[in-house]
Amino acid sequence: MKQHQLHAFLALAAGGSLTRAAASLNRTTAAISKSIRELEGEFEVQLFERTPHGMSLSAAGRAFLPRAQAVVAEMTRAHEELSALRGQHGGHLRIGLTPAVSVLIAPDLVAGFMARHPTVQVELYEYQREQMLHRLDDGTLDVALHAVPSFSETRPDSLQDSRSRLVFETTFALVAARAGRHAQAASLDALCEARWIYTDPSGAQQRYVDRVFEHAGLVAPASTLMCAASVPGIALALKMDAVMLVARPVIETRRELMELPFFPDPPALRVWCTVRHAATMPPQVSAFLDEAQRWQARTGPGTPQ
Repeated sequence: MKQHQLHAFLALAAGGSLTRAAASLNRTTAAISKSIRELEGEFEVQLFERTPHGMSLSAAGRAFLPRAQAVVAEMTRAHEELSALRGQHGGHLRIGLTPAVSVLIAPDLVAGFMARHPTVQVELYEYQREQMLHRLDDGTLDVALHAVPSFSETRPDSLQDSRSRLVFETTFALVAARAGRHAQAASLDALCEARWIYTDPSGAQQRYVDRVFEHAGLVAPASTLMCAASVPGIALALKMDAVMLVARPVIETRRELMELPFFPDPPALRVWCTVRHAATMPPQVSAFLDEAQRWQARTGPGTPQ
């Protein structure tokens, strides 16, 4: 199994046709086809199936895909780390962020890290939590900063392993536009007819709000909008005079929002820092974990696991 064969396999899996795979790698379609045949011959399986719309992964190809991604990612990182040792640069650091983290802590944390380590080439990507943890496993990301609300239906103990540490804790607050009509609401029942914006695509946040209304003997809100990105969600809440749950520190930076005191026991939000499995931890990842610990010490709640 050779590197060019793996690159051909991944390009064809992504592009779905020999023409697109060849274009992406600046190779000929014949060369791509030969690489795939060599891989299939080595493993004695068919990795792709021809369809009227191109080429799609077979069952064997789907099983092989995450392994190929992980191998290529490890080879890329090996080249980067050896280049760093030669003094060419300080290495690469690929960080995944969930939308809430992008708003809450990423700007300060990443800026602080880059100020201390200006030669490290940092890449930031925003994903939903489940996508991001998968990309840690396949080697696409080095570090994941992900927010987990207390109403999440994910088992909390799945995060508390040797790869993860808790770096920040806060609570949610129910907010509305300070200049809007809901700012004058006197009780929760005044918000039954309001438009609610949810930022959790799993539906757990909406189910939590529905339970709050049901426990109060009220009908759950019917007018809803799901916006997985936190910043556009806040902009929409202001534009549409809607209500939503946001992390409490957001209120300090968005004076156009005001808290509505109708959730006496607000849900918690915890931010975890998780690193990918690796035989050795690259120095830039260790440095980022050190920066996260310093940031945590400065900002307060949350203790490393």
